[in-house]
Amino acid sequence: MAIDPSEVQQQAWVEETLLLLRELLPLMSPVGRYQYRAKEHAHSIGALASACARSSESVVLLCAYGQLWDAEVVSRSVCEGTLKFMYLLQAVDTFEKRHDEYALDLFHIGLLKDHKKAEELLAGVADPEAPYWRPIQERLLSPDELTDIESRFDKYARRSLETKWCFSGLLRHLARSGDPAFSNISCFSHGYSMSSHLMHADSIGTSIALERDFRSYERRQKLHLSHLAGLLSSQVQYIYMRLKIGYRFVGHPPDDLLGAEVKIRALENKFGMAYEEWLNCEYRDE
Repeated sequence: MAIDPSEVQQQAWVEETLLLLRELLPLMSPVGRYQYRAKEHAHSIGALASACARSSESVVLLCAYGQLWDAEVVSRSVCEGTLKFMYLLQAVDTFEKRHDEYALDLFHIGLLKDHKKAEELLAGVADPEAPYWRPIQERLLSPDELTDIESRFDKYARRSLETKWCFSGLLRHLARSGDPAFSNISCFSHGYSMSSHLMHADSIGTSIALERDFRSYERRQKLHLSHLAGLLSSQVQYIYMRLKIGYRFVGHPPDDLLGAEVKIRALENKFGMAYEEWLNCEYRDE
């Protein structure tokens, strides 16, 4: 059975991207070793950076099996995590306030939401006190905890904070901040919006993938490789952006990223003209 050349290309690109991501990951150590004022600060930044790196690997592994649409959903998480990472570390003088909102206020609001969902689940089962439901029971807050959180965050305060920290809220703030590092940050919005269709399974999200299957073989393969190249490139660009903002925050020499830039360009050069080749195929009769 003949091997599809696009599958060979896919595997090669995936392997090289995965190797580069793992090579770039240790470059985050200056951000992790930074002497934050509290250990909780280091923990939050480390956890967020780790989550982004882990999910980027998941994107690449999904791409290895050609599951680009599912990879888009995971990449959406990396995109949002990267945005939060950069917002947190935008400036030293705003870091602690933003950290407390992210790691404390939103954390407790999240516990409150989990509590209410756990209550709803337990209310619908025959024996909510049974040992089987213990993991759900443990998501319930004590009366004192519930009163404390609700007294500190009424519905308006919860909604305001969640809106501020949602993807569009963070993007809007960074785009309008006047910080040159985020002059083109608005370009995040298109890809994030498209992946939202997939994640929420709306009529656009459920039809967009199916439509590709009805294209001719050539159109389908050209688009697949272009889509693949975009997904893989995004993962290395996301970690580079986190490194760049992280280094600026901790005062680490940015020259240490020059080698990373060279390697990223070399990888993206291997993706060749995938996008242009798809454009030429898709629109050649126009």
